[in-house]
Amino acid sequence: MGNLRKDSLKGGWFMLLLFLITISVNAQEAPDPYAETGSNSTKKAIEPIVISNKEINVLSGGLAETGSNFKTTVLNYMFQWIESEAPGPYNMKWQLESTIVGNYEVVARILGANIQGTLSCNGKSHQFNSNEKDWSQITMGTISLKKGINTLELEINTAEKFKLSALELTALSFAVKTDEEALKLRQKADWFKDAGYGLMFQWTNRATPEKGDTIKAWEDKVNDFDIEEFVNMVEESGAAYVIWSMTWGQQYISAPIASLDKVLKGRTTKRDLLGEMADRLYAKGIKLIFYYHYGYDCYHSIDATWMEASGGYKADKTELYGNIKNIVAEVGNRYGKKLNGWFFDGAQRYYDTHFDGSFGGISTANFKEISKAAKTNNEQRIISYNSWILPMVTEYQDYYAGEGLKQFTGLEDGVFPEGNYKGLQAHTCFTLEKRWGHIDKNTTIASPKHTLDDLIGRIEHAQKNRYPLSINLEMYEDGSVSPESRALLQEVRKGIRGR
Repeated sequence: MGNLRKDSLKGGWFMLLLFLITISVNAQEAPDPYAETGSNSTKKAIEPIVISNKEINVLSGGLAETGSNFKTTVLNYMFQWIESEAPGPYNMKWQLESTIVGNYEVVARILGANIQGTLSCNGKSHQFNSNEKDWSQITMGTISLKKGINTLELEINTAEKFKLSALELTALSFAVKTDEEALKLRQKADWFKDAGYGLMFQWTNRATPEKGDTIKAWEDKVNDFDIEEFVNMVEESGAAYVIWSMTWGQQYISAPIASLDKVLKGRTTKRDLLGEMADRLYAKGIKLIFYYHYGYDCYHSIDATWMEASGGYKADKTELYGNIKNIVAEVGNRYGKKLNGWFFDGAQRYYDTHFDGSFGGISTANFKEISKAAKTNNEQRIISYNSWILPMVTEYQDYYAGEGLKQFTGLEDGVFPEGNYKGLQAHTCFTLEKRWGHIDKNTTIASPKHTLDDLIGRIEHAQKNRYPLSINLEMYEDGSVSPESRALLQEVRKGIRGR
């Protein structure tokens, strides 16, 4: 299934990933999506991280030199954070290589109460305190880098456990410029604020039938999809929009996308199912958002062929994100005003390109370029990068992904006025049944987890606070959904839409 490049095999726990991509993943035996998949490791030596004054520099906690009182947490085959495991003090060290002299603001993505800390670089220190029981972004001060190698040290004292995901180093002038540019691009779509609810689907090449062990070839599966029946089902549910999985787990797209064919043949289709969906939903006044999962290794799927071909297994992820940018730009250009948004999953892998333990190359994706590409041929598209429980990864987005059913209050016109998602439109998405997608063989979709009264109550609360709920339905290989779930949504429509 492909091998990782030798130059990316850095860090003790990363060897686990090499093993994982050589074995098949059985969906019925897959672990919890956020189960630990890594092991503890203490880095005895670290490599210099090249610092630029023209980008946000992400210093992954996974690349820090740490003591034995730390644990490295890897969830879903991805570095997430380092955390305290034994009494402190806790010391972290990064080597930074700079080609110029410059001043940089330092922000920590951290969780922990009653923290007293010291940030030191080139003989100068800053004291800081933090008392956050949830993930937060804490400004720690400004450091000066000299030309050549610099040592950045962080010492934390606390009697309680804490976690550190990363530090961000940003040249002061660049930070101001980035915020201004991002805010100019930000969209505040009233249609989304007042949608009430929409439907979400994870239907891809891996979708399975209710009975039988055979899964159709991708081209056949797409050719057999009944688009008219799908649109009728969406319309009778009362959904104001659809979030459709353009990809999920593996890089297969149900349309003739040349930029994907250029990287890897056999992953697109002659039938433009995405285009037919966009046309028919547009005619009904139903908005369309594409969910995009770039095909990284995760608990439910591994696509090593794509990752190898796209540059996803290189330490320097420049090629990978260039391919992603090309694909989303082509898709955006193709569907124009009929495509209203994007939902980019796995945002931590965009934010921290060394989630796999590698050294070298860019430290974070160019969110500005990817987001602008995603708005190709329709600047009013709304964009989200799903950062799960961590703070938002970039200002170049418009709404909060909201994975997992949540309720919000204290919003300002549907927007978070402060906190980890300040300035973003609120939104939440959740599974109505059991899974995000029907990828198990010989199983019937489970009964809905939520009652009619519960759904109506939550939607009415959301409408009052001007944010939408995305209800995820499992879907069989033939494009059908659970009759029980379908009937429930018809009743939701009556309760919310009044017809």
